[in-house]
Amino acid sequence: MTFYYTFCYIIFAYSIAILLSYLFLVVQSYRAQKKMKIDMPSDTTLKYLMEGSPLTPGVSIIAPAYNEEVTIIDNVYSLMQIDYPNYEIIIVNDASTDRTMELLLNEFQLVEVPYDIAMKVPSKPIKRVLKSSNPKFSKLVVVDKEHGGRKSDGSNAGINVCNNKYFVCTDVDCIVEPMALYRMMWLVVNSHKPMIGVSATMLMNNGCLIGDGRVIEAREPSRILPLFQQMEYLRSFLVGKLGWASINALPNISGGFGLFDTDVVVKSGGYDQTSMAEDMDMLLRMVTYMKNSNQDFCLAQVPQVCCWTEGPSILKALYRQRTRWARGLFEIVSHHRKLFFNPHYGPIGIFTLSYIFLFEFIAPVLELLGALFMLWLLIIDGINWEASLVIFGMVYMFAILMAVCVLTFDYSTKAVNWHNRKRTYLKMFIAAMFEPIIFHPIVTYCSIVGYFNFITQTTAVWKPIQRTGVKKNKSNKTPNA
Repeated sequence: MTFYYTFCYIIFAYSIAILLSYLFLVVQSYRAQKKMKIDMPSDTTLKYLMEGSPLTPGVSIIAPAYNEEVTIIDNVYSLMQIDYPNYEIIIVNDASTDRTMELLLNEFQLVEVPYDIAMKVPSKPIKRVLKSSNPKFSKLVVVDKEHGGRKSDGSNAGINVCNNKYFVCTDVDCIVEPMALYRMMWLVVNSHKPMIGVSATMLMNNGCLIGDGRVIEAREPSRILPLFQQMEYLRSFLVGKLGWASINALPNISGGFGLFDTDVVVKSGGYDQTSMAEDMDMLLRMVTYMKNSNQDFCLAQVPQVCCWTEGPSILKALYRQRTRWARGLFEIVSHHRKLFFNPHYGPIGIFTLSYIFLFEFIAPVLELLGALFMLWLLIIDGINWEASLVIFGMVYMFAILMAVCVLTFDYSTKAVNWHNRKRTYLKMFIAAMFEPIIFHPIVTYCSIVGYFNFITQTTAVWKPIQRTGVKKNKSNKTPNA
């Protein structure tokens, strides 16, 4: 019985700590949003202030591509729709075995050009660099390299070619909002400390109407799995990352769309080609470099949506994605353990990484133990049903309260201009009601499998998500020359 009471007290204290940490992030996120409303001008004003200024920094957009023949042309045209005065697009062809390179050559009239390549970070050899002979595609640079096997190697090759002080790393199939770079770079140029990274809010385009490389109408996903994930994304960016960024403790900048200081990335060694969580791994190495060299720095989060990506809509694809994410988290805890709970690394070591270890890394294990414990109590008829229902009800109501906060934050920040806001919020609220009993157990199971795969060193297979959820509206391609 001593073990029984001890375990119950541990779980109770752990649950209270999680709830308090969530409340802290909600409060910090709310405060950050109020400050952002004052500091961040409207898109029209942003463009007016930065478009003609000689002080507006240049940005390189790096997008690795491997066997993307079905969508590569549309994707490049999509990147050309970005509205920013000084940027280049670097498409890195990672030795595709399909017609990706052939299509790029023909569509954009590419020719090989002499290029001074400095191997600033490790990557597979670059075979050639190509640019367009057509002036309207002057922003485009294509890098043809030997196969590296992972996006991280392609990203490093892009870093070796880019010449701008800042770069954005993205997936070639992401849809970028036209004003995304203005929103991110405004935080950079107005920061009182060196800004080494900016995280951009990303949402899922499942169900959205797409045309001419843009999201024409933002709509909620029609299928249940993407709908759960949309709520998860909103919670992650508008509460989690915005809250952490408010105390300069942002733990991760998504590999789907994030901005970095090129020089700091190079001095930190670039992306790790062996990592399953290369985006978080690189940011932590950047923080380590800045702290160990006694340099001040800042990290930021943009609350408005800057990028759209299609998430898994079938259970098999979701399973592959989440087991890979869990394996990457275990890898981060293992490789960067010296940062966790370490005050030398500032708020990110004391608060964020401690939170990740206690409430994201350990949580699936405790949930599994709790489920087994409940099963044992059920067998011996030792469950206090009244107390259990009260505790479950309190936790469930807190989860619903979090959903209300997330949707309220989305409305107040105008993160997304939903096509039918009332219908969208209603559907996402209904999804939030079922998320704790349907989606969360799936994610927990995937986490346990991912941990097991890391411990047993099971070979990781990286497979692309099957794209099924995008509604397209045909339109003429009009690149922003």
